[in-house]
Amino acid sequence: MASILITCYSRTGKTKLLAEAIGRGAAEVPGIKVDVLAFNRVTASDFVRYDGIILGSPVYFGGVASEFKELIDDTTFVRGRLCGKVGAAFTTAGDRTGGKETAILSIVQAMLIHGMIVVGDPIANSEGNEEHSGGHYGLAADGQLRETDLEHGVNFGRYVATVVARMTGAAAE
Repeated sequence: MASILITCYSRTGKTKLLAEAIGRGAAEVPGIKVDVLAFNRVTASDFVRYDGIILGSPVYFGGVASEFKELIDDTTFVRGRLCGKVGAAFTTAGDRTGGKETAILSIVQAMLIHGMIVVGDPIANSEGNEEHSGGHYGLAADGQLRETDLEHGVNFGRYVATVVARMTGAAAE
């Protein structure tokens, strides 16, 4: 069975709600075990145990929260051990133009440095239905979360988990 870790920093609880929605979607995929863990329960060394890692942060001044950046910086201690794992990113912001893509790209940049296989938001699911979240690089939401944001989270989680299942052979189990 393949495994996915989903964690995020969430000061107000909004990013955590999106993480939980992503987890619900990922858990729908057969052969995938999902752990949605609180940010303060995860260390960089935990990343090594998972086949897929989905990370999220609220946006602060176009980047990730400093607390979250500290976790990313700690991944230097597991460098070389994340190569080939699937990674994905998500953010929340207070404003529609609040720097969501630049924050996502900073997470994706760290994943690429580790040699991870990064999954973006394809805007359409495998059946061709348009179920987009508004970002090609990862999932992004702004303002107060709406039901559609949570639905996009479920779709994104399902999509990333499908990629993890394919990459690990869990889809054939």
